[in-house]
Amino acid sequence: MKEFSQETIEIDGVKYTLFLNRAGILAWEKYSKKDNEDLVKARDLYNKINEEKEVEIKEDTNPFEETDALLSSEQGMLMSYKKMFWILLYTNHKFSLEKAGELFDKACEEYGMQQVVALEDQMVNDANTDRVTNENVKK
Repeated sequence: MKEFSQETIEIDGVKYTLFLNRAGILAWEKYSKKDNEDLVKARDLYNKINEEKEVEIKEDTNPFEETDALLSSEQGMLMSYKKMFWILLYTNHKFSLEKAGELFDKACEEYGMQQVVALEDQMVNDANTDRVTNENVKK
């Protein structure tokens, strides 16, 4: 059985077909390995910050020390989403990563980053779901 997800998105008045199957998910995991490692580190740091009850402030305390690390991890997250968008567009449009990144930015301007990321997440979930049994097929 062939699991995949296909959606259409309009950016600047042009319709683009987004396509994702297991091969696309594997490609995204391959090309986003470093970005995803940075995201895990950022999540761990964020959890550590939230678990701290009270933080001692010393004379030489930099109030942005940990937030700088979190902000830099956002760049990894953004790059990971741009790579996914590139993969979603590649099957039907064969765009370069740079061109797909430009379209990702335009889509975020039109729809908001949260909506574009939600669409990507939905497509990953759909591509990982067996349409007959409605079970997650990712191993």
